[in-house]
Amino acid sequence: MDMREFIAAVAESKALVVNVVDVFDLEGTYVPEINDYFPDNPKLFVANKFDLFLPSVKRGKILAYVRAFFEEKGIDAADALVISARDREDIDALLAAIKSRQTGREAYFFGMTNVGKSTLINALVGRAKKTPGEITVSGYIGTTLDFIEAPLAPDLSLIDMPGIINARQATNYLDYANQKKLVSKKPIRPRVYQLDPGQTLFIAGFGFLKFISGSRSSFVVYAANALPVHRTRLENTGEFYERHRDDILKIPNPAERERLGKFARYDFTFGPEKVDITISGIGFVTLAGAGRVEVYCFEKIKVGIRKAII
Repeated sequence: MDMREFIAAVAESKALVVNVVDVFDLEGTYVPEINDYFPDNPKLFVANKFDLFLPSVKRGKILAYVRAFFEEKGIDAADALVISARDREDIDALLAAIKSRQTGREAYFFGMTNVGKSTLINALVGRAKKTPGEITVSGYIGTTLDFIEAPLAPDLSLIDMPGIINARQATNYLDYANQKKLVSKKPIRPRVYQLDPGQTLFIAGFGFLKFISGSRSSFVVYAANALPVHRTRLENTGEFYERHRDDILKIPNPAERERLGKFARYDFTFGPEKVDITISGIGFVTLAGAGRVEVYCFEKIKVGIRKAII
């Protein structure tokens, strides 16, 4: 079966669809066509990986943001959940939400690759049966290739669907070793830089932000802790990249850079409200202040701007 056949089978069943997204990569992991794919299925939207935020981040604020995000996209997610697969109370809340919405004996977990569908199913099975779940969880992209059933109760089975591959997400172009470095299991540590116009901020070797004009502003990087972030002067940008792309900026490696293609340029203005520059599969950079930036990133990675999530 290909993905279209999987989707058609679930749509025909009219069973509950649990759409899982990565709260750290909403733009890269939400599925714009979900209403078209499943017009008659009840849907539950789950933003996973809340544990990657620091404990000081308020869940209510993130939840309101997620619901507004989906509403902007024309998707009704008024009862969306923001959860962590590692939090027992979150798993209990998800289990209760699934049981209250199920229309048959199956609930299908649907979403992009690496949003944590299999991990969530294992956690649900563990809580319901008091035994570990058995679905294989892997760092490899696209590990689930068929429907995988996890019986939860006599009247309910959780079905893990193959993940949809987003061709504009950075992780799809990386070797396994570097994929692992981008998949964080601990809270992501914000890295704060006070920049003046005329400075550049590198996010490993994936790209860089040039602060072209404006007033002194705060740039806060939310990306995997394993990725180096480096500041340099605007006039040194090209020389720094050429000199250090295989040491300080060695992620992605030469073979990965070849797959990612050329650099593309994006122009953004910001201020007075905070905004996020989003880099799909990498994370986001929150800008607080006012000015204009040029963002350079590999052409196959989706880059965008949004109201700040934090």
